[in-house]
Amino acid sequence: IAGAYDRLVDLPADRRTVVIAVGGGVVGDAAGFMAATFARGIPFVQVPTTLLADVDSSVGGKVGINHPRAKNLIGAFHQPLGVLIDTDVLKSLPDRDYRSGWAEVIKYGVIWDADLFKELESGIEKLVEGDRDSFIRIVKRCCEIKAEVVSKDEFESGLRAILNYGHTVGHAIEAATEYGEYLHGEGISVGMVVETEIAELLGRDLGDLKPRLKDLFQRANLPVTPPENVEPARIWELMHSDKKTLGGDIRMVLPQELGNVDLVPGITRKVFEKAWGNCG
Repeated sequence: IAGAYDRLVDLPADRRTVVIAVGGGVVGDAAGFMAATFARGIPFVQVPTTLLADVDSSVGGKVGINHPRAKNLIGAFHQPLGVLIDTDVLKSLPDRDYRSGWAEVIKYGVIWDADLFKELESGIEKLVEGDRDSFIRIVKRCCEIKAEVVSKDEFESGLRAILNYGHTVGHAIEAATEYGEYLHGEGISVGMVVETEIAELLGRDLGDLKPRLKDLFQRANLPVTPPENVEPARIWELMHSDKKTLGGDIRMVLPQELGNVDLVPGITRKVFEKAWGNCG
């Protein structure tokens, strides 16, 4: 990113210069962070080229870069001028990268829209394999959900935190495996399963939500069990760098029922490690 700043200086760029981010979540986050910080803020446009970026990272104005010990720890809130999505671009993606994005799609069904979750259950294979009209409608619905949440809480002082369901554990998995073994969607699919198990251990009656969630992930070819080569103690340590953690208090977004979640403080190491083991 230092080289990109150099290019802006060399142009020279000014506050009317527009940065255009064409790529996946990493490109969008880095370009957005650069736009947010150069000359104290210049405009930028998101042109996402992955499913994950289409439905999540390109919408909402969060931009940032990773620290070796925590994902997206260095960042800003900087809204793009617009987001331009062409779903045909997704045909160029490797299958694994494409499927990773479905974790975020499934997440929206759990946190906000039970009908979306049920629609995915009724035919996720057809959607993944290319039912184009239905797929475009699903992408649009995910963007609408995120935009609605962000419009009510742009700077994540409350409601917006629900978008982080699965991310407390998921980001820690990504960091523990040095951002090389797990794609983002793969980390948060495991994270959502573990955090749902935590909700049950805390006494929430979720009915058949967890097996339905696991089944949907598996049908999308996403992982549902924690990595065997990572100790829960390491995940617990890394979760203390999560942005939702306050004063050492681990807080997680946990489901109350399908389509409804909340942010829960006071997650203990004992409960976390039991959930981790139960999901293995």
